[in-house]
Amino acid sequence: MELILAGKGRANAFTPSAGVKEFLLELKKMDIKIALVTSGLYRKAYPEIVSAFDTLKMGDPARFYDCIITGGFPLGEGAAGTLGELEAKPHPWLYAEACAVGLGITHDEKNHVIGIEDSAAGVCAIRLAGYYTIGISGGNIHESGAAGMCDKYCGSFDEILQIIKGGTYE
Repeated sequence: MELILAGKGRANAFTPSAGVKEFLLELKKMDIKIALVTSGLYRKAYPEIVSAFDTLKMGDPARFYDCIITGGFPLGEGAAGTLGELEAKPHPWLYAEACAVGLGITHDEKNHVIGIEDSAAGVCAIRLAGYYTIGISGGNIHESGAAGMCDKYCGSFDEILQIIKGGTYE
């Protein structure tokens, strides 16, 4: 993991999901704030994020995302982390922190937040935090029985983009 951060790790060590680059770039064009949330510990999660961004040729993820929340590292400008709580999903703290602290979204604005997850624990965390929840295929949502907790379930990032552009998530 240290080699990845130093730019010496194995190329393409982590494979990003199909369509994620185009999806993220489109959100940026739409001037939508973007947070990345993982309950993974910083020392493992952040190198994976860096590797995925290297594979996608998207530069520094800390400069791309408006906020990155990981476990076990302090949140700061241009850094990934958390306020100090080490809570795993499905605890809602990670998403609540990403929105309130990382993105500056107030409680009154929470109906403008969409959380996207491929895991059952993540879907539960978003719902518990009180945000609109979109599940995406590729994880364990259906197998775990959590699909019913999603406001929408999509098979691709293109489907999610249509929901966002259509404003049908409020």
